[in-house]
Amino acid sequence: MKQKPTYKKPVAACAIILFVGAITLAVLMETRQMAPPRKYEVDMSGEVIGIDHGPKTPVLTKEEVKDEEVKEERKSESTEEKKPKEEDQSSEKDEPIIVPTVPGDRPDATPSVKVPKPEIKKPTVESIEN
Repeated sequence: MKQKPTYKKPVAACAIILFVGAITLAVLMETRQMAPPRKYEVDMSGEVIGIDHGPKTPVLTKEEVKDEEVKEERKSESTEEKKPKEEDQSSEKDEPIIVPTVPGDRPDATPSVKVPKPEIKKPTVESIEN
């Protein structure tokens, strides 16, 4: 009597190869050197003009520094003004909300929609001739 062939050895070999490949790929990805991200100069149409090698931190003149300080002061003042408004809103939330109730025992309280019943035909069994 002939035995069915078992595929234990080929399946085991494929599993080992996949496992070793996954570990190798993980090690290679963790140890590779990453290049720093590039910034490109792009014109209005979206075409790349060249690589931007400009300074990373913006260089500000004395006038621009003063403008930045004024903007920061305005932001801090506006946040201080917003805080009392938030307190007023929280006091409004403390008041209970009155929701009108609809009694469930009244028949006219629930809308009634009459839908015609679909006609269901009785299934018929037909014999098939060969």
